[in-house]
Amino acid sequence: MKKITTPCKPDYKKQIFSEGLNYFATGKKSIWGSGDKETLKFLKKEKIRGKWLNLAAGDGRYNLKLLRKAGFVIASDIDKSALSKLYQGTPKEYLPKLRIKVFDITKRFPFKDSSFDGIFSAGVLHLFSTQILKKIVHEMDRTLNAKGKVLIDFATDIKRVSKNGELIVFESEPQYKLNEAKKLLKTAFKKYRVKIHELRVFEEEFKAVDKQYNFSCKGFLLVAEKN
Repeated sequence: MKKITTPCKPDYKKQIFSEGLNYFATGKKSIWGSGDKETLKFLKKEKIRGKWLNLAAGDGRYNLKLLRKAGFVIASDIDKSALSKLYQGTPKEYLPKLRIKVFDITKRFPFKDSSFDGIFSAGVLHLFSTQILKKIVHEMDRTLNAKGKVLIDFATDIKRVSKNGELIVFESEPQYKLNEAKKLLKTAFKKYRVKIHELRVFEEEFKAVDKQYNFSCKGFLLVAEKN
């Protein structure tokens, strides 16, 4: 995949929560940091085999962790520049088992039924309303095979504070609370065997994003396996 520097402009009314960045001007590391320590530790221990979908992968902070264990990974996002950075930053030995796919996750996924052994998503699904989130879960279920697994890193109680001390809230962002979100996802995956691991309070300063801010949140890692 060639370098794509044209930014994907955000459009909150259309549920496009991109950063509007040329990702090749943001350095080699992910603009979102190295990722949640507990999620990284879990990915290192968890059995990840077969074909996986990294849903809304962004510029790839978790993707290499999946590639090292899975047989094949499709990294998806609506932002071509982010995925281009992900691809360009992937070590050559892993490129044969990596595919890039650009699509809008609020629409029907461009994959056949039972396409994946696993689906991973981190730091994105909390941006969508309950109604849209249920549609996304439905598409996960449709494209997951009979013994498939879903891993979701879901942020709650989010607080973004700009350098000027102003709170930053994205238009239409639902702002889920911890217990509310756990109940919602347990219900959405009611036909699955579900385990929820609460994550420690996460704090980080994001400097490479369009609107720089200090970020803090609670959250949990949901592990759902098809019965």
